[in-house]
Amino acid sequence: MRPDDLELDELVELSRGNINLHGRRLVLHSINAFALFRKDILSMLGTDHARRLFTRFGFFCGQADAAALKRIFRWDSVEDWLRAGARMHELMGVVNVSIKKLRVDELARRLYLECTWKNSAEAEEHLMEVGPAAHTVCWKLTGYASGFATYCLGKSVYFLERACQGKGDRDCRAVGMDADSWGAEINPHLPFFEAEDIKGNVEHLMEQLRLKSQELEKHRQQKDLYRGKVSMSFDDVRSKRMQEVLDLAYRVAEFDTSVLITGETGVGKEVLARYIHEKSHRASGLFVPVNCGALPETLLESELFGHKSGSFTGAVRDRVGLFEEASKGTIFLDEIGDITPATQLKILRVLQEKEVLRIGENKPRKIDVRVIAATNQNLEAAVAAGRFREDLLYRLRVIEIEMPPLRIRTEDILPLARTLIKKTAKKLRLRRLRLDASCADILLAYHWPGNVREMENALERAAVLCRDGLILPDHLPSQIVNQASAVKSSGGLLGGTLDDVEKNYIRKVLSETNGNRTKAAKILGISSATLWRKLKSMD
Repeated sequence: MRPDDLELDELVELSRGNINLHGRRLVLHSINAFALFRKDILSMLGTDHARRLFTRFGFFCGQADAAALKRIFRWDSVEDWLRAGARMHELMGVVNVSIKKLRVDELARRLYLECTWKNSAEAEEHLMEVGPAAHTVCWKLTGYASGFATYCLGKSVYFLERACQGKGDRDCRAVGMDADSWGAEINPHLPFFEAEDIKGNVEHLMEQLRLKSQELEKHRQQKDLYRGKVSMSFDDVRSKRMQEVLDLAYRVAEFDTSVLITGETGVGKEVLARYIHEKSHRASGLFVPVNCGALPETLLESELFGHKSGSFTGAVRDRVGLFEEASKGTIFLDEIGDITPATQLKILRVLQEKEVLRIGENKPRKIDVRVIAATNQNLEAAVAAGRFREDLLYRLRVIEIEMPPLRIRTEDILPLARTLIKKTAKKLRLRRLRLDASCADILLAYHWPGNVREMENALERAAVLCRDGLILPDHLPSQIVNQASAVKSSGGLLGGTLDDVEKNYIRKVLSETNGNRTKAAKILGISSATLWRKLKSMD
């Protein structure tokens, strides 16, 4: 009998309460149930741990099937055994397999197998409950093929997907080779085929989720603090660039148009969002900030859209989502670029339909809320890379406001520092806290890669270390003082424009990093692309 002649009813014995493959008991399962299980595993463990778990599961199944067939048949060639493995996958309803290329050197135990998987049940499972992925998802399939081939060849064989229906490709395509033939290319994927302390990881992640849930509950209990919370005053703004930003924000505030605020980390995107809310007709309503990058997908969906009791493990009662809670007010979606494609689709529906669907319910609920989003990422690049939906970007970016980094609005540095000193004095109960004049040039010369947030932390540190309430240069972080000295000694601060200061500093950092642009960009607090544009303009 050839491998292609295998038939399920000749391999499997069916009896009441038992499905038997020559002494090996089998059970049937529904892909609907496994799809839900897959979603839970991804939510609890994350993508990498979930991939490892499903790959190992498939690997064990493949080895077990190969061992069962070895007890039944006596094929002479490894090629026949490999074709039998493909046929077994088809008979079990997992996938339709078409082998495109197969080369076997049994003496050297070398293998190259290229195949197409059509109608993958695993891809269907993923799409059913998780949605389209940005990566390949047939982990059980690759694990099964790897386990089966490893058993047959007597040497480690690994299959990797090159295309996948789960991420929008027409078919799934995979390549399998022995470890030696793969070479270094397989190294990043080896951890997914190896055992790991899954139980310990699950317990650790569950504890993290428990603590995160406690934080969320505390956050919700204090929701009244959202109402009427006053943002930092913009009275300290002197630069023309920032004044233009505030003017645009003020004009946008009276309309319910969606706003996307972009800018580097720490520039004050949430502060500007609060300013827009407070100047709008929704000022009497709630301002509800949500850090989208701080929560796993399942918790984020529950927080945003709410859920029905019993809709998933831990959902012991009905919960109103933050979109509903912010009704008549504003919801601020910070780090919007970090959300998954599935959540992106749901937020797009909220923006289009003005309604939310709680997890576990079929009845949509109308909402009246303004959406302001923010990100420090280049969303256009994310769209080009397939990580962010283009239609969602257009919905969010009806008006885009770019917050300038602190280093290009030096006129605001000293007024802002004085405002922060007052804020810190109130926080630490230091009534006489003040900034010595000798600190002024130091603050002006520093590049502030962490922007306003870095300045606030630096001044609080100085306030804690100073005596008699007087902040001196010695109380400031060393990197701030050292950079100021370097800029001054190079002549960058004296006798030059702001543009000259920036150019000189960029050249100095590149020199110190031996021309390594990646390291230089990190020190400068900008992206590599931004550094490239600045260098191009300096030519």
